[in-house]
Amino acid sequence: MTKSLARKSGLVLLVIAVAWLAGNGNKVSAFSFFQFAGVNVTWPTGQSIRELSPVTFPEGTDPDTHILAAMGLWNLVPAANFEYFFNRPAQEFPLDHFDGFNDTLAVPAALLDPGVLGITTLVNIGPEWVDMDIEFSDLPEGVGYTFDANPGCEIITEPTPDNGFSFLLIAAHELGHALGLGHDPIGDESPGSSWFIQTMNPRYPNGGPVGQENIIELHTDDRNGLRFLYPPTGPSGPAVVDLANASYTSSDTIGKPVPVWFDTSNILPEILPGEQLTVRSVIENFGTTSEVFVRQGYYLSTDETIETTDLLLGDLQWDIAFEDALEFEVIIDMPEDLATGTYFVGTILDDLDEIAEDFEDNNAVVYCETLTVLQHAPEIDAISQEIVPCGQPYAGPTPTVSRPLNMAPLTWSLDSPPSGMTIDPGSGVISWPNPIQSPFLYQIIIRATNDAGSVTQNFFLGVTSGAPAIVPISDETIGCVSSGTPYIGPTPQITDPGCMEPIINWSLDTGPPGMTINFGTGVVTWPNPVASPTPHMVTVRATNAVGNGTETWLLQVTGDADVDGDTDLDLDDLDVFANVLIGIDSDPNHVSAADMDGSGLADGDDIQSFLDCFLAAP
Repeated sequence: MTKSLARKSGLVLLVIAVAWLAGNGNKVSAFSFFQFAGVNVTWPTGQSIRELSPVTFPEGTDPDTHILAAMGLWNLVPAANFEYFFNRPAQEFPLDHFDGFNDTLAVPAALLDPGVLGITTLVNIGPEWVDMDIEFSDLPEGVGYTFDANPGCEIITEPTPDNGFSFLLIAAHELGHALGLGHDPIGDESPGSSWFIQTMNPRYPNGGPVGQENIIELHTDDRNGLRFLYPPTGPSGPAVVDLANASYTSSDTIGKPVPVWFDTSNILPEILPGEQLTVRSVIENFGTTSEVFVRQGYYLSTDETIETTDLLLGDLQWDIAFEDALEFEVIIDMPEDLATGTYFVGTILDDLDEIAEDFEDNNAVVYCETLTVLQHAPEIDAISQEIVPCGQPYAGPTPTVSRPLNMAPLTWSLDSPPSGMTIDPGSGVISWPNPIQSPFLYQIIIRATNDAGSVTQNFFLGVTSGAPAIVPISDETIGCVSSGTPYIGPTPQITDPGCMEPIINWSLDTGPPGMTINFGTGVVTWPNPVASPTPHMVTVRATNAVGNGTETWLLQVTGDADVDGDTDLDLDDLDVFANVLIGIDSDPNHVSAADMDGSGLADGDDIQSFLDCFLAAP
């Protein structure tokens, strides 16, 4: 706040500018300055020399480095004609507000009002400043300073003996007074008054840093005020392109900046996918050019660094004029599906790098507070009805949920499933090795559970008769039978009668000539088996209302050892067989009977079959 004292001497006006500790606000882009008789009070020639206390600012120390950096911030404002210089007295001199020396030093905190971090005494003669002394509290609020050049939220928002107040922020503020700028807002406005973020805000942390790297720079209104008091002279310098994203914003307490913030509909910084997120932003033009079609992207990151590779939540387009700044809120529709967890909200001005800026390190901002994405209870997508045959293993479809990222991990289960049905708890795929036929549809109740809740989804499964499957039939070898003895095959069996019956027809797909099948039982009959050197293939088919199935076996037929044709087996048959082989007996009937393997020749290949039959005879 700025106070005018009653103490005056001739044309001398004494003004004290104080940086207070606490405060809040909203918006109005402006700056304040001092006038004498309607004329702006400034430093002649746009220059000021600071006298640095050798006790407070020993050369090369942190305090010395930061006071010089603060002066440099004001010296580097483009399109302004002002410059700070400094001097290092060999020894400490008594503080005198009227000696023409701009003393810069620290004093015991007890000498300053409570809550005062720094104080600048401004003395003018007419429209010219002649003495500007700056006194810093040596131990503000009993916690001291931090000399971190890039103080983050945890340092600024909670000054402690381990953190302290940012000396660079306070020094930049007091040096703004020391060139002729006042507070804006003054600090005693009524609650709800509008104001804007700037270094000359009357309450710590003044304007605060900019960008996610926490760079301390002068804000737009401060630059505008400096240019107003010290306009450029001579030829224009090169254009400067520099857009910035501020880390602090106005609040409801006049003059006190707070970190840029976001808001949810919950009391805590928590949100569900699909809900709305309100985000406060402050963007500024630090350069000397106007920029149009500037894109600003809003991002969600899993770490503290906001990059374009993070999840884009949305974007805006801006025209940002020279000496312009904007403070606003945007409403973001959060993605419908987002993994639960802790995230960092951030924004990047000119996120696609479409504008070539002199400084690119102040475009991104990460918000101090983290955002927790909550988990929705499961919502299982509808599952279509299925009709499957019994007798075949059933594997159900992979169930899905409406927000797979957010609702994971899920545990799947079944409520009162049919006998033998199970579910994979991880994938939700149902298995039923042996579906049971039923005239009615099964109602399957599938359940998904996560940390947020549990829900069920019904679907219907019909199990119809299965296509026939025939029990395997073993290969057979027949022989040593009297001529004309028929072959009668085994009665085929169905693997699952309850599922596959009734069989409406049996048929013979393949078999030797003369073989037939009983359409009702599936039994094959061959009235006159014929010996053959190779097995006969027999294939039967069963058909029901659903489909059909086949079974194949091999039938090997050998000859009869009764080669003499007298219907009994004795030594006479052995003699005839031997005589046929050695060529003594050429009777066609005997030769044909001796051809045990049906090859068309009676030879040595028939001996073993003959002996097997002959020796097996009773």
